[in-house]
Amino acid sequence: MPKPSHLAQFGLGKEAVPGTAVPATMWAPWKSLAPKDEVKIIKDEGNRGAPVATMGAQAGPRGSSLDWGGDVIADVIGWPLVSLLPDVVVTGAAAPYTTAFSVLCTGDTQPPALTATIYDPLGTWQYPGLQVSELQIKFSADGFVEYSAKGIGWGYVIGTTPTTSYSALRPQPNWGITVKINNVPVFVQDGELTIKRKVEAIRGANGTQNPYRIWSGDVEVDGKLTLVMEDTSQRTAFQNVTPQSLDVSFTQGSGATQSGLAFHCSQAVYTEGSPTYGKDYIELPVTWEGLGNTADVGASGGYSPIKATVTNAMPSGTYK
Repeated sequence: MPKPSHLAQFGLGKEAVPGTAVPATMWAPWKSLAPKDEVKIIKDEGNRGAPVATMGAQAGPRGSSLDWGGDVIADVIGWPLVSLLPDVVVTGAAAPYTTAFSVLCTGDTQPPALTATIYDPLGTWQYPGLQVSELQIKFSADGFVEYSAKGIGWGYVIGTTPTTSYSALRPQPNWGITVKINNVPVFVQDGELTIKRKVEAIRGANGTQNPYRIWSGDVEVDGKLTLVMEDTSQRTAFQNVTPQSLDVSFTQGSGATQSGLAFHCSQAVYTEGSPTYGKDYIELPVTWEGLGNTADVGASGGYSPIKATVTNAMPSGTYK
């Protein structure tokens, strides 16, 4: 009998030792969920006096990749964020706390490893050592703000049956998004913001099919905005490659139940910015890239192209 996929539940947990699976401490509502199990097949191609190409096969190195996504919820989104921006600074003596994420520029510069857990009618599948390679935020006129994430980890292990629970916070409607350019509110029809790191499995002859380490590289930030072209200022900024500050944020609730998410790029430049005339009004679709700067850094200093700030009831030590 087929097993219903809508019964699958997805959670994330912070590992103390990279590659050692831990129970999920945050269960995330999902709209897309796609794990991929990876096993390198080692073929025995030794000639044995017959015109046969492959005489046997054995399992080689193992690993996994994982794509998932859903609506942005202020305490859930911190988990993929910390895997990309692991300089974490928490402020507040009580809820709501604010957690700021930036590029870590000291030590080994690496984020904490995560365990992704998928609990479905067939069992509990844990993907340890997970590092996120991409987080994309999308917003438009309708629906909720959405995110999608991609990561690389070790091969799965079978876990015990978990007890699941979900955040009481609500997803954020798109209409509540505020966008500012150079600290001036602008009307945006739709937009994207993507944070990326190259993630690589370091492998060798170390007595195990799993990698030695999942390693995260440099941080990149880019995105898209569709502006209604009311004047020529942003087209001129593209032509002159003028760095501008960019803010994308939302807040909902009040007091101890206040929650929100904010992205700030002190220096963003347009990489494309040509007007379009397909509608009854002129649009200016732009693509942009965040530049490393010393204003968006955290406690480790250095440079960062972005600072992300989450407001929720999660105290210090939650994400890192």
